[in-house]
Amino acid sequence: MWRYSGMTRPSMRRNEPDGCVLDSRLPGSGIIASSVHSIWRPTAYHYNIALDAVGRDNTSAIDELILLHRDMRAHSIREDTITFNTLLNGCRRLGAWAYFREVEAQMRKRDRWGITRMDVTSWATLIQGYRECKDWEAVDRCVAEATSACREWYQSQSEDGAERGIEPSTELWSAIISIYAVRDMVPQAIASRRIMQGFDLSMNAYTFAPIFAALHRMRRSLVRQKKDAWQAIELALDEYEAMRKSKATPNPTILTNLALTIGLNNTFAETSFAQGGQDERVLSRLKNVDSTVARELEAMLSRSHDPHTYAVLLNLGGRSGAVDDVRAVWSSLINEMKFSRNVATKPLLNSLTFSAYMNALISCKRYNEATTAFYAHVTPKSTSSTQLGRPAIDTPILIGADQSVYNASLQAFARADRHRVCVHILRRMANSGIQLSALSVRYSMLPPDSNAQKDKSARYTRRWSLPLMIARNMWSVIIESRQREWARSPSGLTGHLFGEQLPVIVNDVAAQLIRTAAYARNVEFGEQIFDALNKEAAFFGITSQRHHDSATSSNRFPEDLQCAPNVRTYTSMITLYCNIADLTGVNRIWTQMVNDGIEPTLHTYTSLVAAMHKVALRKRWKRSREHAEQSIRSTPAWDPVDGSEESPIPGESQVYESSNDGSVRYVWSLTAQDATIRSVEDRAVGPDVEDSTAQQSDDNVELGLDIPLSTLLLRYHSLRIQDAVNSGSKDQEAQTSLIDKSVAQDIERVMRVCRAVEQKGLKPDARFHSALADFFETCGDNKSAELVRQHLESSA
Repeated sequence: MWRYSGMTRPSMRRNEPDGCVLDSRLPGSGIIASSVHSIWRPTAYHYNIALDAVGRDNTSAIDELILLHRDMRAHSIREDTITFNTLLNGCRRLGAWAYFREVEAQMRKRDRWGITRMDVTSWATLIQGYRECKDWEAVDRCVAEATSACREWYQSQSEDGAERGIEPSTELWSAIISIYAVRDMVPQAIASRRIMQGFDLSMNAYTFAPIFAALHRMRRSLVRQKKDAWQAIELALDEYEAMRKSKATPNPTILTNLALTIGLNNTFAETSFAQGGQDERVLSRLKNVDSTVARELEAMLSRSHDPHTYAVLLNLGGRSGAVDDVRAVWSSLINEMKFSRNVATKPLLNSLTFSAYMNALISCKRYNEATTAFYAHVTPKSTSSTQLGRPAIDTPILIGADQSVYNASLQAFARADRHRVCVHILRRMANSGIQLSALSVRYSMLPPDSNAQKDKSARYTRRWSLPLMIARNMWSVIIESRQREWARSPSGLTGHLFGEQLPVIVNDVAAQLIRTAAYARNVEFGEQIFDALNKEAAFFGITSQRHHDSATSSNRFPEDLQCAPNVRTYTSMITLYCNIADLTGVNRIWTQMVNDGIEPTLHTYTSLVAAMHKVALRKRWKRSREHAEQSIRSTPAWDPVDGSEESPIPGESQVYESSNDGSVRYVWSLTAQDATIRSVEDRAVGPDVEDSTAQQSDDNVELGLDIPLSTLLLRYHSLRIQDAVNSGSKDQEAQTSLIDKSVAQDIERVMRVCRAVEQKGLKPDARFHSALADFFETCGDNKSAELVRQHLESSA
């Protein structure tokens, strides 16, 4: 036996075999050197074995493969097709894509010269290699050439019998189908499968598995876009019929994707069928396929111990809402583990099956049962020796829980209104080395699914938010994890990506936490979250939303993983400053939002109106207090005739007039905040020909109107009228004249908002009716206010 070293030694004598050294102590050392050389001279067959051994060894370097190939040429040994295929496979395994392309060029050149011929394995290896290096242009070129060569062979067989092109094989066309399916090119994948069927090739599970996976992704995409998913369902039914006719045995992956494609109801659009009994035939096909899938899964469960089969059954039970079936499948899994512990098979209790079990219980809204399973199999409680009863030693424990298990547990505890436990789970994930994801954070902040949330009276309550203390503890875990990742960058915060890392502090997470800070009026906490969001964007090389479309690093992230501050985050920040009536903070955030190129929405303007309204209320309260002090002294604090002294309230001009009882009162002129609110109101309500007092905005773009903004405008105008009434004299006649002069425009604007709500077809809620009743009471129309409240009680 000898081992080829892979290189030529310069001092080696000609009578010694290439790459091996003879030992004089071995038997046969006295043989003539020329005969030894003829016996031990390697051929292409030996080099192919050596090339394959080097290519399959993960510890090998590409230089060893290249030197071995060059040594083969140095000894004038011609490469054959197997040699080139082995070289391509070796370069693919070692990731040497430059030499991979060089070998391809040499192979194509020799194929044109007729020295070697590219076969089916060559094309399949090229397609798989370019797929791994994600050179899709080269993949499309190779697929087109391989398809053309197969068709040329098929035509040559039917014409003159001269063999041309390459003979198609199942492996080649399965690879082509997989290429189209992984890129979600469903029509091309199905067309390739039909071409494969036309070549009369045998099809197996590896042929259909990529197609059903692509159909599942297609259906999920249609549902997310709120479109009808019947197109994906019909294609899945057709492919299932083709698989049944080809007598291909489905595996658990195919059955899972098939069930995910046809087993879910599209709640966003109604499926339309043609007339003439088409709907009955379609429903019978769905029922037949569904029952067939169930029988196949039951048969697999009875003859094999596969965790994927259990995961499929648990997923199906969860989607159908059959909690008894879910419990029966899980009980079968536990019993099988107890009676087959010594069987050398795959572990049945792994992250796949346990996460499927918890997700099934969550789908059935059995949150407490899911949390109990988490405590029993992931974090079992230690039992002391003095505790009564025998410890549950037969309860299997999950070893090495991954992120899917923790995500399911976070969702279960959050829906069960146990967010404190979610904080501990997040901390445990971080301490175990499991990278936190945006999905994990979203699950931990889910609102509780309790009966109180479904009550009619809870429909008009404030949106649920995390308690401030829990939100701060949760934020401490998140920010510690992200600061460790930010510290890995050489220059602190740069735009370099480390592997496949994804953002964790994203817009929807930051907006929800900022809203929690806004409800608690904790500006410091909200500003910390907003600063961390900007750092996360800078870490991934995204400076602002204005450069969002052109940033190459942001294009790789989906919409729900964008970390550049968007309109939702800025609206939450405006709400944060609105709740404390901080006009300076509102102006700063608004300026930053405009500079980043973000267009405000109706919700943003609603938050802005609320902020301006609170600032205006504080100013009017201050003015009323000063007016009361002035009335006591019976002398005005500021001379309205003398314009040398400035008004203490910025943005307002004070005008005084005397009432019938001789007291001094204010004429309620507009403040700067009132002008801003009226400008937003004009844009939201739109032009009204009946209202001559409506101011035309410079911006012709209409914002649109919804019920929350309409309610806020009613409250605003009612409070203006109430302040005007309370600030005047106690003389009824004077108050009537005061209302006629000062707040006539507010009354007209309220009527204008009501007309806009009716014209736009909006459905007022309880808050709108309550604000309308308060408006009538403010104007002294108690009868109308009582009618509105009676209507509200009857509708509730």
